[in-house]
Amino acid sequence: MMGMLVDMVVAILAVALVGVSYLAYRKSHMRAALYLALAFILFALKKVVEISAEGGAIERDIRLIVDFLEVLVLLLFLMAIWRR
Repeated sequence: MMGMLVDMVVAILAVALVGVSYLAYRKSHMRAALYLALAFILFALKKVVEISAEGGAIERDIRLIVDFLEVLVLLLFLMAIWRR
């Protein structure tokens, strides 16, 4: 129960960070802020999938989907900090 509550707080925080990153992108038009916003969207989606699997809403093994989303999030973070 406590783990699910922590996951929900993490998902809410990720959605808040999407908003902050998007506002930063609109103000600065920096591509890095857009990559961060996309990464936080995927991170929030990953948490929602994990919460759904723990709650029994998804019956299948979703480990592959969660791992793929983690890789995408990390790639977007890398793209955000990469100097060109």
